[in-house]
Amino acid sequence: MEGRAIHALKIANGSGPDRRGVLFLGGVHARELVNPDALITLATRICQSYNGNTDIVVGGKTYPASTVKLIVDSLDVFMLPLVNPDGRTYVQAPSGYPWWRKNRRVNAGSSCLGVDLNRNFDFLHASGIGTSADPCSDLFKGPGAFSEPETRNVQWMLDSFANIRGMIDVHSYSELVLHPLGDDDTQTTDPGQNFQNPTFDGLRGNPGDGVYREFMVADDRDWFVNAGNALRDAIAGVRGHSYTVEPAVLLYPTSGTSKDFSYARHIVDTGKAKVFSYTLETGQEFQPPDAEAAQIIDEVCAGLL
Repeated sequence: MEGRAIHALKIANGSGPDRRGVLFLGGVHARELVNPDALITLATRICQSYNGNTDIVVGGKTYPASTVKLIVDSLDVFMLPLVNPDGRTYVQAPSGYPWWRKNRRVNAGSSCLGVDLNRNFDFLHASGIGTSADPCSDLFKGPGAFSEPETRNVQWMLDSFANIRGMIDVHSYSELVLHPLGDDDTQTTDPGQNFQNPTFDGLRGNPGDGVYREFMVADDRDWFVNAGNALRDAIAGVRGHSYTVEPAVLLYPTSGTSKDFSYARHIVDTGKAKVFSYTLETGQEFQPPDAEAAQIIDEVCAGLL
């Protein structure tokens, strides 16, 4: 909104029709300062390890050079390290506000700026679950899905690189590994209860009530749990911090999030690839002291590797 460039990067050696891609996002919420730094650190460590044939050592966790070589030679690793540069600039400015969450959109008819980018994706955007239509709210979802250039950039990445099969959006805080879905409880037996069925409009967003539960294929649910546990264990290997793996709705009900949109794309359009997506909530505060931030960066690097 303020004209700052948003940069993406790709780490890969080689090409071919069988290569798969992963996409990492950081800095969607402006005040969560550690996560863009963590992704840049991860990119640097991968490149240094690959070029120097050296191991990556993060706390008590070691990834041998052979593993890094496998990643670079067989995968396309995409990153949008700083999705929201305008918001971060405002957070870090002497005249800014350190706890700013949104981007810096000028909202017509309101003196309040900004949209919560992680409520602006096209997943049940109109539902109001975990969002607000008030521009002054930290959870303002925007005037429409993908109204913001920042979220359209994420959409563009997924559309332009159709080999992406995994996405992790790195946030803060709570030490959680969150997997879809965020709008309600999940079940694997009744496909009629799904986010595209208008019969259930207005009934979602109340986990535990038994009225509605979002359908997910059982194999996908199991994949999310198993891969999430592996991510959790890699993080724990750094210094023993144990993150919790759980469906995103258990944190609080949401709609319009990057994670749910990325996963649901293949359901809305069967011609699109299935993207297994997570939100990683790092640390125990938005802006930890430098020493703690360095530990969190190590945890992020270990988990994403």
